[in-house]
Amino acid sequence: MKKFYSLIGSILGFLIILLYAFKNAQALFGFSFEGMEDVLGYFNLVQQYLIYGLAGLAGLELVAGKKIIAFLFFLILAFVVVTTFFPDVINTVM
Repeated sequence: MKKFYSLIGSILGFLIILLYAFKNAQALFGFSFEGMEDVLGYFNLVQQYLIYGLAGLAGLELVAGKKIIAFLFFLILAFVVVTTFFPDVINTVM
């Protein structure tokens, strides 16, 4: 199972680097097209989700076989994701 997690993590890492390369090339060379701001906004959102996915997979690879520790790790990861993308949820709960 660790090989599977490693493969998926490698693919996510590759996609993250591609998004960074595209954003940096756009900033350096200044190319743009109609609706570029919307596309870059979506890239930022996707990039953050990919980073959290990669962190989750790396953590899952680390805690594979330790179910209770894996469960606690993903509770913490879910807390970080929810509070990052939906900060109003915490205000509602509190």
